[in-house]
Amino acid sequence: MKYLLNLRTAVIVNRVTMGLFFFVSGIANYLNFSVPNGFYQTVLNQKLQIIGPGIPPGWEGVGPLPGLIAIPYAWLLPLAEILLGALFALNYWVRWTGLLLILMTFSIILAFGIVPAGSLFPNGAESFNKNILFMTLIWICIAYDAYEQKMSRRRAQVSADYGLTGSGDDM
Repeated sequence: MKYLLNLRTAVIVNRVTMGLFFFVSGIANYLNFSVPNGFYQTVLNQKLQIIGPGIPPGWEGVGPLPGLIAIPYAWLLPLAEILLGALFALNYWVRWTGLLLILMTFSIILAFGIVPAGSLFPNGAESFNKNILFMTLIWICIAYDAYEQKMSRRRAQVSADYGLTGSGDDM
């Protein structure tokens, strides 16, 4: 029971969950790529909301993105979600894959707005941007990975120092 309630287990479960979320999201984006009002059309036609739809009142957003940016973004974002999600879940290059996932998630926030429904109050529409929570959870995984690497280097250094000085004490 004690093992299940420690920080390392919590971070591992969080990292695997976040990685799988992005992996499945990328697959879903490719599966819904060319359907009417699917992922491709959304990327090509979506106006950047930045804050949220209707904030400030009467503002409809900026854009859409020019085709030179939107078309490669539409094709590469799902692939990046699949690859980075898998690497993150499998604990490969956590710092770099995590940073790229945060940047990717930030681009989604810019597209749909910080407040996606245009209101902070629950009114039957989405009023909380889960992407901000995802970015925070990924950041926690990156910070923990950096901490683990630092402590591993320190343990190796102490072990090496002890090995050097410990052998001289035996004589």
